[in-house]
Amino acid sequence: MLTRLYIDNFRCLVNFELKLGGVNLLLGDNGSGKTTVFDVLYRLREFISGRERTGGAFPPHELTRWQTLGIQRFELELKTVQGVFVYSLAIEHDETRRRSRVKKESLSLDGRILFEFEDGTAKLYHDDFTAGPQYPFDWSQSGIGSLQ
Repeated sequence: MLTRLYIDNFRCLVNFELKLGGVNLLLGDNGSGKTTVFDVLYRLREFISGRERTGGAFPPHELTRWQTLGIQRFELELKTVQGVFVYSLAIEHDETRRRSRVKKESLSLDGRILFEFEDGTAKLYHDDFTAGPQYPFDWSQSGIGSLQ
């Protein structure tokens, strides 16, 4: 079950956190971000699954207009029978070239890291959470989506 969503620097949402329970109702004025929340969930799904790259899922024109920061951050927290998974993604935008890339991506279980991508290197961790193999990876797509 999705228990938390964090969005920073995407359209009208800045440092936005939504905590969710079993049944939720989103209410708000027009332009307050209700549709944006669902759009972020859809885009994260497309990105993590490998169907979209950074430029398609998170293009630079979706940055919050009143900020000059070129980084968007997203977090998903999921409670499962195995524990609490936290997925974290930071997208860095280069406005001059109109390109974007994954700055950092990670997945943890109960606070222990399972996967991490940073500076062009993906790092896997074993079932006992010890460091595993590392390999270079494409900055424009999700490393999680490429795992078998």
